[in-house]
Amino acid sequence: MNKATSPSDTQQDALAEEVAAWFLRMQQEDCSEADRREFEAWLAESEDRREEYRQYEALWHDLDRLGSLPKQPSRRKAGALMGIVAGLAVVLTAANWYANLGETISTAVGERRHVVLADGTAVDMNTGSKIRVRMDDKLRRIILVKGEVLVEVARDARPFEVHAADGVLRDIGTVFNVRDEGDHANVAVLEGEVQVVLAADASLHLRGGQQMDYTAEGHGEVARADVAEVTAWLNGRLIFRDTPLQEVVNQINRYHSRPVKLADDKLAALKVSGEFNSADRDGLLQALTILLSLESSEHLGTTELSPRY
Repeated sequence: MNKATSPSDTQQDALAEEVAAWFLRMQQEDCSEADRREFEAWLAESEDRREEYRQYEALWHDLDRLGSLPKQPSRRKAGALMGIVAGLAVVLTAANWYANLGETISTAVGERRHVVLADGTAVDMNTGSKIRVRMDDKLRRIILVKGEVLVEVARDARPFEVHAADGVLRDIGTVFNVRDEGDHANVAVLEGEVQVVLAADASLHLRGGQQMDYTAEGHGEVARADVAEVTAWLNGRLIFRDTPLQEVVNQINRYHSRPVKLADDKLAALKVSGEFNSADRDGLLQALTILLSLESSEHLGTTELSPRY
């Protein structure tokens, strides 16, 4: 005689199927911003959903070790695993199977995105950014491949790390901003505390209201973090305070595909102050030409700034 299925078992199976559907949907390349907002709202409605989703993430990370799974998994876990494997046949090709064992999220040039991870951590991503998310039973990790993110870490027993520019930022209950500049990175702590560990074995703690630049070899001076300036990008703004013109140009190029360059290296040290709309390239360039007595011209797909004679 078959054992009757209890209402709780039925509900759990239904939740497992629902979570599997959402999980696979989030991995697809054509997943839209509307899809992600709908998922975030769905995930926020109950802890059961978040916990089940965390378990699916663990399964995702373990797919390359199928041979080590128990020989007789539970009916629900076996069904979940079969669902994920079947979905992967559609979502992934053999060529990128291992590259996608962890979730990869990116933004295009000029795009911003708000993402809520499976553990409840909120990540705001700036223009041209890319992260890889790795979570298992022992550790939560974000790898900042490029760009800039603002991270509000959810409370969880597992440690949380952000890897950026050969440094590791270990959360101690915090909100912090990380920007990868290529040859160095900048971390600004808005709330709480972050431990910064560098490849050279240097380690220090930053507290709310502090920021610094660092490389794998060491770090710069710890300075005061202007919260309004650090987070201006969330509202599509750029704030410059006696900022060298070269840095301003670098920032413009982060937000727009048509590059800007300086015709004369002597212009690089000119200082710029003001608040601007990051999406208004023409307005930015017009303001620079007026403030600094420059001329703007177009050459082979590039906008060139030169002295006004």
